Amino acid sequence: MRLHAAQYTPPLPQKRFAEVPRELLARAAARKAFLTIPEEWKRREVSIPGSVSSYYWQGVLHIHNADMMRHLGPFPPRRPGVFRIAIVGDSLTYGYGIDESDTFTHLLDDWLSEGGRVEALNLGVPGAQSEDIVKVIEKSLPELKPDLFVYAVCENDYLPSGVAQYSSYYAVPLPDSVKDFLISHSMAVEFTSDLYDAALRRLHLRADFFDDILADFNGYQQGFDNNLIRMSTAVEKAGLPPIIGVVLDQYPTYGGTGYQIARVAERAMRRAGFDVIETESYYRNYNNTAFDVSRWEGHPNEVAHYIWAKMLAEHLRQHIESPRLVDRPAVVDRP
Repeated sequence: MRLHAAQYTPPLPQKRFAEVPRELLARAAARKAFLTIPEEWKRREVSIPGSVSSYYWQGVLHIHNADMMRHLGPFPPRRPGVFRIAIVGDSLTYGYGIDESDTFTHLLDDWLSEGGRVEALNLGVPGAQSEDIVKVIEKSLPELKPDLFVYAVCENDYLPSGVAQYSSYYAVPLPDSVKDFLISHSMAVEFTSDLYDAALRRLHLRADFFDDILADFNGYQQGFDNNLIRMSTAVEKAGLPPIIGVVLDQYPTYGGTGYQIARVAERAMRRAGFDVIETESYYRNYNNTAFDVSRWEGHPNEVAHYIWAKMLAEHLRQHIESPRLVDRPAVVDRP
């Protein structure tokens, strides 16, 4: 399959963030001002009861239960009369690099609660691909008894289970003489290496995960399609409505490779029977925006999570308010 670039003139930047709280924008922008990583942002292991792994990174606490999800211990049993939304995905859903309270799942849980009648569970697992998401859904159906699933797709979900997004080595190493000079004359060597690394990817001198996907796109696409069908089949057999699917991308570039892969993913989800949230307007409105946490953490920041939460909330409210779902006996009585 061949992907083709699209042409589009993006909207004026000042119109793009009207819906995002200023405090959130200011907090995200402030982190970009640092040239060297603050000590409190560095990874620091801690011990938290109920967590199999816990640490501070980028100044925020990360916890993992036995399933590597961001929750202390197992999730509680489903409460009668509560509409339970299970949100599955990878580290973007988990909220790697930001505070748990800023994740789109937490925001949805707050916004849609309606006095406790609705809850959203964050089932994001760092490193999970679509093959792994199938297992998360199959495991959570009998254990958590959700009423609705949301699959937050990361574009590297096309890759097989266990395949990392990026290689950990430079294809063209930063020369030792340059590194020695920087160490002797600057405290910004980590920052410079980070910029160099990004430049290599832009120049295609270092492979990134889009290159991996596109190198065997048809093969990866078939595997992704099969996994979507398995997800859809599992929830259909459980008597649940179609999975809501949305593609997440913290580096939206309209017409770029990520945009094109997102469109392919959306078509694949529709074929598998998903209820798809279109990302066309997201790519148009936030074209060429970098929603990364910091220079040292490429996962999406709280601004991206807020925007995604708004996109999802509007769509989810239609489902929650639907008589077909609210009055469905299985919401309360499903064994």
